[in-house]
Amino acid sequence: MKTTVLAIFVTLYLCQSVHSEVFTALIHMEGLIELERDLLHNLNVYISSEKQRLLHLERFSDRVEEALEAVSDVSQHLHDPVNAFQMMNRYTNGWMNLHENVYAENGQDLMANISQNRYQFPTVEDFSGAVAAIIRLQDTYNLEPSTIAKGKLSSKGLSMTSDDCFTIGRYAYNLKDWKHTRGWMLAALEKFDEENGTALLDVPSVYDHLAFSEYSVGNIKKAAHYTRELLQHDSYHERAIRNKEYFEKLSSEQPDKFVDDEQEEVVDTENEKYEKVCREAPPIPSHLHKHLICYYFDNNRNPGLIIRPIKSEIAFLEPKIYIFHDFLSDQEMDRLKELANPKMRRATARNSLTGQFEPVAYRISKSGWLSACDDPLGYVSRIDQRIEDTTGLDMTTAEQLQVVNYGIGGHYEPHYDFARTGEDPFTGLGSGNRIATLLIYMSDVELGGATVFPLVGARISPEKGSAAYWWNLKKSGEGDYSTRHAACPVLVGSKWVCNKWIHERGQEFRRPCGLSPDE
Repeated sequence: MKTTVLAIFVTLYLCQSVHSEVFTALIHMEGLIELERDLLHNLNVYISSEKQRLLHLERFSDRVEEALEAVSDVSQHLHDPVNAFQMMNRYTNGWMNLHENVYAENGQDLMANISQNRYQFPTVEDFSGAVAAIIRLQDTYNLEPSTIAKGKLSSKGLSMTSDDCFTIGRYAYNLKDWKHTRGWMLAALEKFDEENGTALLDVPSVYDHLAFSEYSVGNIKKAAHYTRELLQHDSYHERAIRNKEYFEKLSSEQPDKFVDDEQEEVVDTENEKYEKVCREAPPIPSHLHKHLICYYFDNNRNPGLIIRPIKSEIAFLEPKIYIFHDFLSDQEMDRLKELANPKMRRATARNSLTGQFEPVAYRISKSGWLSACDDPLGYVSRIDQRIEDTTGLDMTTAEQLQVVNYGIGGHYEPHYDFARTGEDPFTGLGSGNRIATLLIYMSDVELGGATVFPLVGARISPEKGSAAYWWNLKKSGEGDYSTRHAACPVLVGSKWVCNKWIHERGQEFRRPCGLSPDE
């Protein structure tokens, strides 16, 4: 744009210096008419470009204003994954790129503000994580892109724009994920039609992505169709012209290839089971219902539980999963969140080969570890004592309380809490394997976020204040492989949990070994 302006003034300057006495003869003025036509053309091009630039800024401003006007409660607003994704998108692909459309001389204050606060902006990795979360939610809960794009996952959801849909589709395209590319590109076109010409979507690029995606899965017929659609919007698109000729030649020479022929996707059996249980747990056979009971539990008149016995429920039989209702009070949960908040870091998972804990893509959350020393008010030590009273196990060798908050579409894919044969059995801790797990839910979750055991079809929905408890090891010390479990993606809401992993060392007389490997 600046180059165009510069060209105008350079032209004027040269004209002035070469024809400094044009007024003295009309013959020398005739050329100025054509010159002015050229200048007017350049000026109009510049004005058009400026209008497009300002229109882009204005639409971005309107979009941000619309989003912010919809925020009545910040945390509730971000509980909807579409809202959270859109905020990430605005920062990463909006505010971060604003310099391309803002001139320094007119926008010094704006650009200085952006530069000063840039360290707070989400990173490209954050944005990629948000896009991956949307796709994960789509797959886990069998949602169509058009359904997600409507923003109806929650009552506070905002509708996506065509550009939002295109961005997700392009992310999938770069990963050669043709299924999701097609779904989101088609959603982009659907939203574009709804926006009635107010969007700045690059429609030819959408059809270009669609054509290549269909071609990549062997669907030549649809690839040719989208190529023709592309040329309807951009008749000079060189690659599309070449592709059209190729498809026409292929159609005449090998008509058998010119049919819908989509390759079947390879199905991950365990992942399919996991996602299925996340959506809905299979019913428990009626003859087992009589064993699923609720009762008050004081652990053989334990002094800490006589006045306040635990509201216990047997939720599943194999593995036996207990639910302790109202295990923590609101005050205790608020205290744990308060203590953990400054300690929160990207959650890790244990590398089975090295025994080291490291960030992984299959666990999306942040966590903070708490010991009794972190809490001068004594909440942590009282909770540890309650866990010991309830489980009957020694907490001396147990790990610290781990407070976890899940992010956009936060999840933890199927895993074991214990170290299997051949894996490092937590030698760094020196306390043996993880004998049991206590998982405390510190928030209700509107949709999703269940704890599931895909091998057996068990599913536990988060209930604020309750705790799930199970044995990871059998009495023989062998791992119980039916305890393989996962945290389903959070669809709507914020999920807080607190883990307590209890180890073998110190439990020798509290849980004696069995006489059979299967005990």
